[in-house]
Amino acid sequence: MLTHEGNVSEGSAENIFLVSNGAFITPAPSENVLLGITRETVIELAEREFGIVTTERQVDRTELYTVDEVFLCGTGAQIAPVVEIDRRPVGDGGVGPIGGKLQNLYFDVVRGKNTTYKDQWCLPVYAEVLQRANVLD
Repeated sequence: MLTHEGNVSEGSAENIFLVSNGAFITPAPSENVLLGITRETVIELAEREFGIVTTERQVDRTELYTVDEVFLCGTGAQIAPVVEIDRRPVGDGGVGPIGGKLQNLYFDVVRGKNTTYKDQWCLPVYAEVLQRANVLD
């Protein structure tokens, strides 16, 4: 989706990230983006785990055609690599190495497999509900 000025804003229900020369770029909050939890999680994980700093700024549509990788993120999409935009391949036309690593890390974090973030972002809701109902010992 584009802003009224023609800059990239986001996907139809996801935030968009570009990977260029090993750095992340995402539209700034002033570009009418949803400031969601998944977006903040991606920014934090990229910096903490990979040392990748995210730049928030205006993104011109033509940049989408020249970057190394593009991925979308959101509650529904989670982390979804984009391999083609306007029938043009992004990068080499496959899932990029940075987006792929981030996707795997994100899945491990939200599923509680990465214990570094388990107490921060994962709460065993079903176990607590069952304990309250005296189903678990």
